[in-house]
Amino acid sequence: MGIPHFLLIPYPVLGHVNPLIHLSQILAKNGCNITFLNTEFSHKRLTTTGSGLDNLKGSGIKFVTLPDGLDPEDDRSDQKKVVLSIKTNMPSMLPKLIQDVNALDVNNNITCMVVTLSMTWALKVGYNLGIKGALLWPASATALALCNCIPRLIHDGVIDSYGVPIRRQEIELYPSMPTMDTENFPWRGNDKLHFDHLVQEMQTMKLGEWWLCNTTYDLEPAVFSISPRLLPIGPLTASDNNKSSFWKEDTTCLEWLDQQLPQSVVYISFGSMAVMDPNQFNELALGLDLLDKPFIWVVRSSNDNKEKVNAYPHEFHGSRGRIVGWAPQKKILNHPALACFISHCGWNSTVEGVCSGIPFLCWPFAKDQLVNKSYICQVWKIGVGLDKDKDGLILKEEIRKKVEQLLEDEDIKARSLKMKELTMNNIDKGGQSSKNLEKFINWAK
Repeated sequence: MGIPHFLLIPYPVLGHVNPLIHLSQILAKNGCNITFLNTEFSHKRLTTTGSGLDNLKGSGIKFVTLPDGLDPEDDRSDQKKVVLSIKTNMPSMLPKLIQDVNALDVNNNITCMVVTLSMTWALKVGYNLGIKGALLWPASATALALCNCIPRLIHDGVIDSYGVPIRRQEIELYPSMPTMDTENFPWRGNDKLHFDHLVQEMQTMKLGEWWLCNTTYDLEPAVFSISPRLLPIGPLTASDNNKSSFWKEDTTCLEWLDQQLPQSVVYISFGSMAVMDPNQFNELALGLDLLDKPFIWVVRSSNDNKEKVNAYPHEFHGSRGRIVGWAPQKKILNHPALACFISHCGWNSTVEGVCSGIPFLCWPFAKDQLVNKSYICQVWKIGVGLDKDKDGLILKEEIRKKVEQLLEDEDIKARSLKMKELTMNNIDKGGQSSKNLEKFINWAK
């Protein structure tokens, strides 16, 4: 049994790069060889922010790059454009890259590939070269189960061939899984091209012998019966020093946090991709003023086109809080001064919040975030949702009311801490996720 040499290929967004970087570190610690492939554009962004890539020197992870096929000035926040360009340009370049990596050390050729969603074309390339493959799914295992059921949902007349529900209803996908509202399917709001891409990904994914998920049996107990390939290896919570970022983190808020009372600070972050409507942005700003509690609010400076996204309303003074462009999220979530997390419920943020034992105020935007919210509020019962008014806005009074309700709810706090303990036990020695990782590494050997 030789030492496995992994080639890891994330789709170039933070929600895919970070869990894969963390997996690389675990594999490297276990004596595996690691080559990590970023797109040139993504790699340049990751190395100019002074982010986690520098801290990986000496970890045994080698970085390589390929062009994504777009021009430097192309808008890479247009995911459709990026996906299409990558799928058109990178597959023909990958075999040569593998050859070059292998030539550097002939006794240590690439033996296994791990890719994230939208990069499954690489599994095909690997398959043709006799390289084993696995997928790291970046969302919840429940989202994977839903996407995996698309053909069945079409056949049963639940959705049409565009992914649109035939009628609104609650369905139970598998026995003892929470019921799903058909309005909340992860692909809702996507156009036909995007939906077809997802359907194709779910097919190509089957070339991966394992579907690794950043989750645990306790978080989503009913899902794992859907396929023996599903392997929970979470929580993949990298320390913040090893998280990569496209923006420079503002760490000054940590000193400010040290001066706040225990369980007093509200943390607001909607991840690396969500964009908020200006009217909604105003309501949130004014809601934070109304709340009159210390807060840390992450407002990304601009979108990738460098347009100024949102202006603060005139009457906003925000004197109780700190507004930062990007934040060391894990350190904030684990700080004793933190009271709750207003989150878009992206899966990585959901797992980080659970691992910190912090109650959630759920503010999902799209994709799998609505499904994650139903777990947070209905299954684990560690958070509450926000209600919109007739125009679809979450008003400032609603924000204040729900935060106050959440901070007074001792049951939610107790359950949050219990959930943290259950989840973290998985990565202890002898924990279920640790055993699964061992199984995966032995398979790669």
